[in-house]
Amino acid sequence: MAPVDFRERLKEQRGFLRRSLQAFLDGDAAEAVRIATAIRILVHETKSAKPLLKQLRSDYLQIPILNHPLPTPVNPGGIILSYIGVGIQLGPDRIVRPIVDLSEPLQLGILGSWWIHPCLIFPDEQGHPFVYKRKELILTLADKEGGAHVNATLPSEYERLVTVAPLKVVTQGIETDSVNLARYVCVQSAAHIIECLERNFPWVVEK
Repeated sequence: MAPVDFRERLKEQRGFLRRSLQAFLDGDAAEAVRIATAIRILVHETKSAKPLLKQLRSDYLQIPILNHPLPTPVNPGGIILSYIGVGIQLGPDRIVRPIVDLSEPLQLGILGSWWIHPCLIFPDEQGHPFVYKRKELILTLADKEGGAHVNATLPSEYERLVTVAPLKVVTQGIETDSVNLARYVCVQSAAHIIECLERNFPWVVEK
């Protein structure tokens, strides 16, 4: 059996991400689950599976990547009560979509922190902040909503705030909700990952 060419596999995953990202922006919202699956392959480690990036760099969690800074808490307890860590804009077609051109204020951090970065913070039923990390959102799309698997049971807080009772958000007069925001996090994460791969593995763009 021929050895796996991990460099070629990385080029393929970058290609998948770029095509799915463009397809999402062209109106195919279902591409978010494909994006989630590609990011899962690149980053997520389990007891039985090593992520593709770790096959190329054992210190892959230290790879530099752009990320949104967390806001400074303004309440006396130092707790962020609500936060939407994804850039959204109104397109010429009057549809709200994620910002993927990386023109927003971003900070260079490391992949390990980016993977567990809080992206959505909403109040739970008691009014306390419930944090949705990037990893949780992406793995739910990949493992529960059809990326790699379809599961009838979703994580309870995800199901409550993202699918059962979505929270509404208004941008320039156009309404979106937490269902879309969860997918927007995934889509914008694709833009971060593509830039990260091209920055740290420049050979992925070779023809």
